[in-house]
Amino acid sequence: VRQRIRIGEGAVSDERLIAAIEGGILSGLRALADWRSARALEGAASLAEVTDETINNTNQAELLWRRVVTFYAAAELADMHVDVSATDEAIDRDEEKRDTADVYRRKAYDAVADLRLIGAVDDAQRAVATRNRIELI
Repeated sequence: VRQRIRIGEGAVSDERLIAAIEGGILSGLRALADWRSARALEGAASLAEVTDETINNTNQAELLWRRVVTFYAAAELADMHVDVSATDEAIDRDEEKRDTADVYRRKAYDAVADLRLIGAVDDAQRAVATRNRIELI
């Protein structure tokens, strides 16, 4: 995660990074609970068994899971890395960090949505082709 996401300019300790990764895993597991159960009922014992699709020789589901965890962890680190100074400059930096955390969180949501598409079917048991669907009331 440290090599993939630039957070804190080297000020993030190993302990904070580990805690953020654990938080990212928990967030991902919660967001994907129903999807994971459905794939397990289909017989998949691991992410690699969910799809044969690969990107750069990496299983697509495993790659998406890595993105889920990475971006949730990055969002948590960005949220937690705030300045204690009350200056206008510190307030501006805190706002930028919150904005950065929001960007990371959206990327995690996108990865969750993409992962949910693998194996997803509609009511007629047809493969779902897009992830951006809304239902008007």
